[in-house]
Amino acid sequence: MARFAEQVAEVGGGSLTVPDYAAFLAEHYLADYLPAGGAAVKLAVAGSPETAGRLERALGAAADAAGCRFVSVPAAEVKVHQVEQLLFAVSRQVEWDALAASVVRTAYDEAAFPASGGLTVADVAREHEVDARELYRNLRRQLEQTLLGNHALPPELRRAMLRLAQVQLGGRDVDRTEHEAVLGWLRGDKIALSALRPALIYARIGRHNARSLLTSLACLLLTAGYRGLILHLDCTRLAESRRPPVEQRTGVYYSKAAVLDAFEVLRQLIDATDELRGVLAVAVVPPELVTDESRGRPAYTALQLRVADEVRDRRRANPFVALVRLEVRLEAVG
Repeated sequence: MARFAEQVAEVGGGSLTVPDYAAFLAEHYLADYLPAGGAAVKLAVAGSPETAGRLERALGAAADAAGCRFVSVPAAEVKVHQVEQLLFAVSRQVEWDALAASVVRTAYDEAAFPASGGLTVADVAREHEVDARELYRNLRRQLEQTLLGNHALPPELRRAMLRLAQVQLGGRDVDRTEHEAVLGWLRGDKIALSALRPALIYARIGRHNARSLLTSLACLLLTAGYRGLILHLDCTRLAESRRPPVEQRTGVYYSKAAVLDAFEVLRQLIDATDELRGVLAVAVVPPELVTDESRGRPAYTALQLRVADEVRDRRRANPFVALVRLEVRLEAVG
């Protein structure tokens, strides 16, 4: 902690630098805590847009080095106040077929038929000189036990992953149309429910089920061999109270009500920490979103109570707390 104290004179007290905070997260969260099933939600106050950009890059590099999956969701492009849109933004950055391939490869290992090359049943049966039909039955049972028996996942996600895993086996159980329908369902595309019935999926993803799917996604990543999920939320756009002229507008803008809904999504993530496995969520906000009583954190008491640091050393930063300040002057954040 001496290193963090030494930087106080440079950044104004009680604040961390981006490299030090990224290194702290890598050591205390990414190395062992996330792979063991731990989870945390952080609110990072970035002193400038340049600071926020460096934090995103540092988190991505740390995630790659640790074997974690890094996903970044900018509020300027995604309606983060709608949990289903947040899920879809995350889902579009997940390589679902590669994820299914990892699950299948693990299933081959657990069935004592490791696949050194291709993952189709024909390839692995040829490699081990066994009957392809018998191998398929063994592997189907193993996948059902791994996916359908994983009660940490919602039933519809278990069935979706089973279908994607079956595609990797090279059989005829899942055709191209069903495969594309399942992928589209996961990514929020408009898919007819009739196209999803063969996968035993009977409802679209909406606000009613998106949160459970989002909280269980990291558990699925752990099952597939990743060491955790790093979810980076760039909430800078939430601070813009006035929209620019029409010709200058880009992306998504938020009313005060939408900002409070976005805070509600963050509050739900914090409250779901005990349900999350292998997740580090870092929401990056500008200083004004922490102090503005009309549009910032004080306007939503439920979030304020969960991240408020009632006792804080103004000279020494504590990187373990939920709300951290990165290269922020004392006068910027009270």
